[in-house]
Amino acid sequence: MSEAIETPGRALLPRRRPGAGGPAGTSGPGAGALGSVCLGFFMVLLDGSALNVALPDLSAELGGSLAALEWTVNAYTVAMAACLLGGGALADKLGARRLFQVSLLLFVAASAACAAAPGIGALIAARAVQGVAAGGLLPASLAVIAHMYPESAARARAFTIWGGVSSLALVAGPVAGGALTAGVGWRAIFLVNVPIGLAAAVVCGRKVAPSPVRAVRLDVPGQLATAALVGSGIGTLVQAGALGWSAPLTLVLATATLAAAVAFVVAERRAAHPVLPLDAFRRPGFTPALTVGALYQFGAYGAQFAISLHLQRHWGRDALGAGLAFVPFALCWSLASFVLARAVQRIGVRVLLIIGAATAAVGALTLLPLAATPDWWLFMAGSCLLGLGAGLMGPSLPTLALRALPPDRSGLASGSLNAFRQIGGAVAIALFGPVLAGTGAGGLRICLALVAAGFVAVSWAVHRSVR
Repeated sequence: MSEAIETPGRALLPRRRPGAGGPAGTSGPGAGALGSVCLGFFMVLLDGSALNVALPDLSAELGGSLAALEWTVNAYTVAMAACLLGGGALADKLGARRLFQVSLLLFVAASAACAAAPGIGALIAARAVQGVAAGGLLPASLAVIAHMYPESAARARAFTIWGGVSSLALVAGPVAGGALTAGVGWRAIFLVNVPIGLAAAVVCGRKVAPSPVRAVRLDVPGQLATAALVGSGIGTLVQAGALGWSAPLTLVLATATLAAAVAFVVAERRAAHPVLPLDAFRRPGFTPALTVGALYQFGAYGAQFAISLHLQRHWGRDALGAGLAFVPFALCWSLASFVLARAVQRIGVRVLLIIGAATAAVGALTLLPLAATPDWWLFMAGSCLLGLGAGLMGPSLPTLALRALPPDRSGLASGSLNAFRQIGGAVAIALFGPVLAGTGAGGLRICLALVAAGFVAVSWAVHRSVR
């Protein structure tokens, strides 16, 4: 990854004196420091995808409507997306290590609340708090790593490890979630975060040096407008799927979305340090980069959600069986992310994105017949292609976003990309949930067709806008 990857809403990180070192054989903070940071955000990202395979078991115990079940997933991703843009500025103001530790402890507390939730409403509320914590932890982890490794080569290696671990967390989620749900119960998905998170916080406090702080003015109105816009927009899609577009609640949420959009534009025009400057969208390549990021998460995360539910509802698999079914998908994704990521510098992000999106689209189309007839060989072929394509695309996305803006706005680029990726995943859950519930086994065919269409749109957008 490029050393220009920074935290949302901030300028390039100040360099410390040379000699601070880095991973893989250089002097510096050592494996314990980097490991504690990686462990923290690995846990956060894993939690986002692990719950997908546990939804049937969760629903059987807690009950709740289809919309409520979707919100157990989307409360997390929506809250994270809404907080990511302001997370970098907060890291500057409080210090990146301090924000990382505070966010990690908040995530641990929210995880314990999720594990102890007596009902679906309490679980959704605790998931939202988890998302807020993740929105601070992810950008803070990038800032901590950048401060630990000021030298270009060491920082690049550290960010490569960060990117590889984040990809591994996303694909390992269904497998880990299935194993925990089958062996202990769905609550174990959250309970296991408590010792892991506490250990990461302690090691970080001992091994990672305090980060510098800066006097940064926070764009509170812009942050609040962003949260309202994302939350009400996703809420409109969820409730429209459950109640219909003419339902009073859907109409209220749609109106709130429009009002939040207006408030956001007004707030960003007036803010001295806007959380998302509107002039950035006039830069060539910035809007396409965000669009590609959202479509990527829509396809990759949406496919996981749809396939895991289909395997349990229509193929009779339990949570563990559904999780294990994702092993080929996870292995191909990891292979592409870890082994093939270096090809970005040799053949360029444009070619990798087009090839990856086309491969993922073919994988989704290969899975279409599974809606009618279970076929494990076809499932393995399609899921491997889907994982390989998504894995090829992942490492290229930060580069695509970062080169769309000047170096002093690299924090804005990376933060915006991560936020739009989370929004893309939340939209997929909001759309796919009603489709899977209302059309029977054929719902998988519709979802996979939308996934394929999204990846085809990525290829077209990259072909037209990236050079």
